[in-house]
Amino acid sequence: MAVASWVRFALVATVCGFAATVLLPAADPAVRAGRAAHVAPEASYGRWVYAREGCVACHTQQVRAVEGRFGMVQEPQDLGQTSTPAQYAGQNPALLGDLRLGPDLSHVASRIRSADELRQLLRSGRGGMPPHAYLPDRDLDALVAYLLTLR
Repeated sequence: MAVASWVRFALVATVCGFAATVLLPAADPAVRAGRAAHVAPEASYGRWVYAREGCVACHTQQVRAVEGRFGMVQEPQDLGQTSTPAQYAGQNPALLGDLRLGPDLSHVASRIRSADELRQLLRSGRGGMPPHAYLPDRDLDALVAYLLTLR
């Protein structure tokens, strides 16, 4: 039984697409290094709280090349070093964000003064961010722990 040429083409295109989107990035040493990052259990739970509460709807975690300023946070409005794919390689799901209504949180731990200040901000809200006073202390502490990993 002969296989139609369009079926062969579809199969070849699928294999090439898989290789280009999965195998090539997986071979990149920078991507493999990004997977090795270990996160404490509390921060891991805080990442889940971040996703569950929908923080990703208003906050991004990706610094685009045009926003990276000197590769570091020098002033409060600086977002820090431009994001790379390796930073997101081990994340599932990657919490890049959809729309930046609030500040970018990529390097938020470099911009805050203390965990208590961050906890108070999350509890009371500010600007367009709603208060999260309803969160149990365990969830709030875990969310703070997660945000403090974003350096």
